[in-house]
This record gives sequence, structure tokens and C-alpha cells, in this order.
Amino acid sequence: KQAWRRYFSVFGHNYRVWRETRRLLKKTGPVDCILLPAVRIHHLMAWRLLCNAGLGKKFKRVIPFLLTSEAIYNESYTVFHFRKTSQLMKLVLSGFKKQVATGGVVLAGDSHITCKEYETLSGVPFRVFPSPGVGLQAANPINSDIEHREQNEVPHFVMLGVSFIDKGIDVLQKAILKLLKEDPLLPAKFVIQWATPTSGYDGNLVPISNELRNAPQVHLIEQVLDDAAYTKYMQRADFIVLAYRRKVYFNRLSGVAVEGACAGIPMIVTENTWLEWAVKEFGAGVTVRDGEADDLADKILLCIKETKRLRNEAMERKQVAREVNSSAQYLKCVWD
Repeated sequence: KQAWRRYFSVFGHNYRVWRETRRLLKKTGPVDCILLPAVRIHHLMAWRLLCNAGLGKKFKRVIPFLLTSEAIYNESYTVFHFRKTSQLMKLVLSGFKKQVATGGVVLAGDSHITCKEYETLSGVPFRVFPSPGVGLQAANPINSDIEHREQNEVPHFVMLGVSFIDKGIDVLQKAILKLLKEDPLLPAKFVIQWATPTSGYDGNLVPISNELRNAPQVHLIEQVLDDAAYTKYMQRADFIVLAYRRKVYFNRLSGVAVEGACAGIPMIVTENTWLEWAVKEFGAGVTVRDGEADDLADKILLCIKETKRLRNEAMERKQVAREVNSSAQYLKCVWD
């Protein structure tokens, strides 16, 4: 019964998308391109009908972005398959094949991994788009000038954003406590935003340790940051810690990673994820094994030892990151 309700909601939502889009296009008249920022099966069926009736007449091109994954991976994230429920998505996407071939439809994503998944599912090519928003943000207010970081007496490791368990904040806490137990005078500064209670996968709260709270090397931010405060902390960052859990971030883009690369800040990222690919393609930094606090502690020590080298590598690749994630590159993807 619940499954039928879900399918009914899918068809109902598609009908509303179809109806309201037709009304809008009657008001606007013909347009060159329509961008659909985050579509799901709840929208795509409507756009199949709209493209069949209006592509080349009411609009010249439509670009649906599929950002969520349908794939199910094995434990090592080397092989994936799809649930039976993905057959409807497969059917709808494959229906765009001729329109994709002529360039009227561009099926898009922001992660090359997710795009590969959908290509495997549908047999239709996808186009990977850059992230110009975070690229521009990093290029303008943060800029992470090398002078800001050279003022640091010790390397600054920064982790900002919502303190979800998915982002490995508990792993970072364990790694820091291990390092401080071994060396109470550890030459490092950790800036951690922990503004909301964090629940583990078992449903229990992950408390902030008193040892972490009282450590002189740790600066805890237990509040939401405005843009000015966020920029201030990022300007002083020698390293951004992105020890995100692979099961959530294997194929997902990270705006913070793009921002860090565009600002010339090296990163600590989880291996065998989109994050590692980004570091290799247009950033700099080191990788850490998924969910392993001991390995993260070792990589923090490596970063302390190799701060100057990693900083220089990130600064050298900053322009590459900005070009890859530029508005010009985005527009090229839209119109080519």
C-alpha cells in the first residue's frame, strides 16, 4: 500500500510540474535554455512530455541536473548495482537518448562518479558541470593570501560547517585526543565548528570531550558563523579537514573542498571518494582511511611536518582550481 502511495505521489508531482511549466512558458514565450538545478523522478517524467512537445519551439535546450545517487555499492566501493525501483528512472532517462544526441537535452551532474552511475543505468551520456559558485566565493572574499597563514605560529587545522556525524567530526575528536595524549605540547591549532548536537549512527549523542574543550590547541566554535567570521577562520587555515565518511560522500561533491582548492588551502580528505579525485585534479593535500582516527592522527602529524611543502603545492594549483570551476567553464558546459 505504501509503495502505491509513493508511485502515486511521483505521478502527481510530475503532473503539477507539467501543468505549471506549460503555464509559465505561455507567459514567457520562447526561451533559449532552461536549467533544472536538482531534478528527481518526480520531475523527469513531466520533462519528457514537455521536451516531446516543446523542444526546439518553446525552448532550445533544457539541462536537468541529477545530483542524488541511485547506485548501491559493495563494501569496498568498487562495484555498484541498482534497486528494482530504479527501473522507472532508467526508462525515463533512456527516453531522452535522441534529444541528448541532437544537443537539445543535456543530462548533467556535478560529480563525475554520479554521472558515470547514471550513464551505466540509462545508456545515455551525462555531462559533468563545475561549481562556479564556490569557486567565485573562494576567489573573492577568502583568497587565503599566503601572508595570512604565515602569521600562524603553528599550523591551523580547520573544520567548519554543520557538525554531522557524516562529516567525521567524531573521528577528528578521537584523533586530536590521541595526539594530545602522546604530546601535550603538540605544535598545532584546531579550529572546529561544533554548533549543534551530533548524533551517532546508533542514535546516541556524540558529546564534546572535556579534554577537547579544555585543550589549549583547540578552538571550539559553538555557534553559527556569519560570512565575515567564516571568512576570517578560512583565511588563517593551513589545512581543511574533510575526513568525511565514504558511505555518504563517496560520490558527492563538496563545496568546501572546491572552495579550499580555489583558495590554495591543502586538505585532508577521505581516500577513494570524490574528495580524493578533486585533490588530485585541482588541489593538494593528503588522504586518510575512512573513519580511522589513528590514521587521521598520523596524517595530521605528516601535515605539521610538511606544512610548507603542502602549502606551496596548494598555492601553485590554486589557479587550476579556479579555471576548472570558473563561470566561463560552466557557461561552456551550458552552450557547447
